[in-house]
Amino acid sequence: MTEWRTHSGLGLSVGIGLMVAIIVVDVGLIWLAATRPLTIGTFIIGLAVLVSLGLLGLIGYWLYGLAYSGYSLDRNVLVIHWGLTEQTIPTGQIERVLTGDEVEGHIQFYGGMWPGYCVGYGEVPGAGPAFFYATIPPRHQVYIVTPGLTYGISPADREGFLESLHKRLQMGPTQIVEQSSRRPGFLNWAIWQDRLGLFLLATGFLAVLALTGLLCFQFPALPWLVPLHFDAAGSPDRLGLQGQIFIIPLIGLLTILLNGALGMLVYRRERMASYLLWGGAILVQVLAWAAVVGILGQL
Repeated sequence: MTEWRTHSGLGLSVGIGLMVAIIVVDVGLIWLAATRPLTIGTFIIGLAVLVSLGLLGLIGYWLYGLAYSGYSLDRNVLVIHWGLTEQTIPTGQIERVLTGDEVEGHIQFYGGMWPGYCVGYGEVPGAGPAFFYATIPPRHQVYIVTPGLTYGISPADREGFLESLHKRLQMGPTQIVEQSSRRPGFLNWAIWQDRLGLFLLATGFLAVLALTGLLCFQFPALPWLVPLHFDAAGSPDRLGLQGQIFIIPLIGLLTILLNGALGMLVYRRERMASYLLWGGAILVQVLAWAAVVGILGQL
């Protein structure tokens, strides 16, 4: 089997540069939040940093795929290697091979793209739905067309690859290989198709964020001491520093994390138990909201 590499250097450099830029911005935002009074602006900064951490993780995953990218070819199969993802294409299933300049019309692309990186999905006019595993823009890629699906690739030695591929197609396969796709196991988890489960998890998490935002908005107006507990008559019987009021959303967050993790562990065997755990976490958020509203109403 012949191995064909990609031009990954530019994409890796640009991707690492993006990550460094995001980290620098995050450090600046954290410094800004730490040197200013706690307000709703602090919450917005924290939310931006939280989103950027997810973006850093996504870019890092993409860069891992790019660092371990390439294509393998013999008479029977073309294999696309992209990090933890692997696409197996039997040569007997290849109907035709196109280059980007032979495609008429607009190539639709959705996914991650920057100079030296182009991975995602879309549609190629005249060839149908497509997956893109390349380091160059769609218009310059090589397209492997099979029944129902097209693959966009970019071997570094494009002409050598095309010559080798055409020779193998002319020779014909020596055995039957199944067209298949392998990707990281977590992407195949059933939870990603479970709308109720995702709704419960998202609702609990958003409730914590919203409560934290409310407290950040109200914080400048809070007295130095705030009531943290009330007796049966509704009178405060325990006071605390104003910052201690954030213990309430912290309890909600810990509940979401714990119940969320436990629910994920039992999800495959007992889905209803997962729903109960995640629903219980939402109930805790409702109680947390009630406690905060009650405290603010007493001020």
